[in-house]
Order: sequence, then structure tokens, then C-alpha cells
Amino acid sequence: MDSTYSGAYGRLKVSKSDFLSSAFMEQLSQKESDEFVKQLATTGYRKEIDALSQLYAQPDLTEAALNAHMTRMIRNAAFAVPPLAKDFVAAYISKWDIENIKMILSSKVLGYPVENTEVFLTVQRNTPVGLFGGTISREEYVKLIELKDIESVANALTKYGYGIILLKFVDEAKRTNDISTMVLALDMYYYSRLLQSFKFYNGDEGPLFEFIKGLIDIKNVMTVIKGIDIGSRGIKDFIIKGGSIPENKLVEMASKEIAAIKNDMPFKIDDAFDKFKSDGFTAYFESALRRELYKKYLKVFDSLPLSLGSIIGFIIRSELERNELRTIWMSKYYKVGKERTESLRILKYVI
Repeated sequence: MDSTYSGAYGRLKVSKSDFLSSAFMEQLSQKESDEFVKQLATTGYRKEIDALSQLYAQPDLTEAALNAHMTRMIRNAAFAVPPLAKDFVAAYISKWDIENIKMILSSKVLGYPVENTEVFLTVQRNTPVGLFGGTISREEYVKLIELKDIESVANALTKYGYGIILLKFVDEAKRTNDISTMVLALDMYYYSRLLQSFKFYNGDEGPLFEFIKGLIDIKNVMTVIKGIDIGSRGIKDFIIKGGSIPENKLVEMASKEIAAIKNDMPFKIDDAFDKFKSDGFTAYFESALRRELYKKYLKVFDSLPLSLGSIIGFIIRSELERNELRTIWMSKYYKVGKERTESLRILKYVI
């Protein structure tokens, strides 16, 4: 047992008290937008709300505060990772670098100004999550946002590895004004790096490895569903390797209608099929699949003290809380229907 885990575990044990309870989250879900923010400010989120209140107005303030709080929690998890586990944690955390890069690329295609892009970056008091993986600083993000087009962004990202991936698809994206292949390339890079960096360290990392494969399965299944939905059946080039569902099975699924793949799902999610039937919103599927994946593994990770699983479990819990609060907040601010909002919540079914 690496003694470094003791420091990480002790820090996480203290930080877990900052997670909001299920009861408190339910109270928030019943509040209108103004009361939501006031009640959230009575918790550990007050630190971020106060720090950012001079920089942003609503709804951006709450969005930025939720991102910043999640980042602070993740910093606690990444504080004392054993050397042999560091590459994997860095690879997992890089998902927020990739999330930010996708946001910046999208803003270039859509023509959004700097001030409408920066607020959505996943940062904690101006410090990106990915920084703890040794990658992109806040100052570099600002420079990326200020660049004129996607080619300039890709070139600037070559020193971090991401640009080498993106430059292959710049000409196509410029011609079509569509960055979907660039986004796919980033996803493939992310999951490939995640698998390559995984190592059995304590010997109890089996569930974590299966969890990664589950994430890849969900990504591939959603590619199938979105392909069927838009009438594009040729998904073979978009399949990410490393999951549990064979490629030929995914291709077979893509040849069917959405209703016909219910029994091919990695989890039983009949509720998502019922909701999709009513309004055609494909996000129901991803939410339901992630809900079942987290239900299967999050408590397992929590039961493994002094382990890589417990560190990743803490990071996932931080991420889920951010996503749950964002879903509730956006539904309040933009008056989204209660039924749709509830179907997109995950954390309430996991903890």
C-alpha cells in the first residue's frame, strides 16, 4: 500500500462533508431561480458565488460558480495521488480540457464573442481543471478564445498534443463549417489515453477498468442512436475502441430503428425509450445510461478506501453534483418542463 493514498484519502474524507445532501438538493429543485441561488449560497458554494459575483451577472454567475466549485473539489482529490496512478488521474481529468476545447471550437464556428465564451469554461477562480493534469492554463485559454478561427486554435494546441489531433480535420471543418469530426477525434483521443494510462496498482482496480469500458459503451451507443436519429447509418468510422460491445454489434444496431434496439442496450432503460417516444429528445438515452452506470459503480468506488477507485469516485461525485445543480438551475431559469428536467437528473438516483 502506497502511503501517498493515506494523505489523499484523509483529505477526501474531510472534503466529502462539502457534498450537498439528497434532501437539500430536493429542496433546491422546488425553488424558483432567485431562491435557488440564495439557498445555494448558504452552502460551500458561497465561496465561489462571492468570488465571481463582481465578474458575472445571472445566469452566467451560477454557471461559473458551479464549474468553479467542482474544480475546487477535484483539486482536493488530485492533491496527493501516488506517482504510478498520476497518469490515469491526469487522463481522466483531461476531460475538462477537452470540454473547454470543444466549447472554444464551437464558439469560433458560431461566431460567439470572447465574453460569451469564457464564462462557460470549466474553471475554479480562473484556474482550469485540466491544469492539474499538467496541461492548459487559464491564460492560455484566454489566448485561445481570442484567436480568430479554428485553424489558429488547432495550431496553438499542438504543444499540448490536442492540436496534432485536430489539424488533420481543419480543412474539412473550414469547408463544411462543421466541427463534428474534430469533436469525435478529441473523444477518441481521450478514451485511448484513458485506457493506455490505466494500470493495476493496488490490485483492486478491476471495477474501475470495467467502469471505463462502460463509459466507452455509452459513447458508442449514443453514436448509434444519434446516427439513426439523423438518418446516418454509417457509424463504423465513429466507433471508439475499448468498450464491451463489439463493433459488429454496434453496426448491426445502427441498421435498426431506435425502438428496435431496446434489448441491445448495456443497461435496461425502458423509461428513456418511453420518454423519447413522446418528444424525440435523444438526451434521455445518455442520461439513463449514465444513471445506470453510476448506480453500478459509484458505491463500489466509495467502498474502496485508500485506492485509486476512491479518488476517481470522489471526482465523479463532484462532477455529478455539478451536473445535477446545472440541470436544476437551467430548468428554473429557462422554465424547462418538470418532467424533462427530472428525466435528465442522475445524482438523485445514484446516492
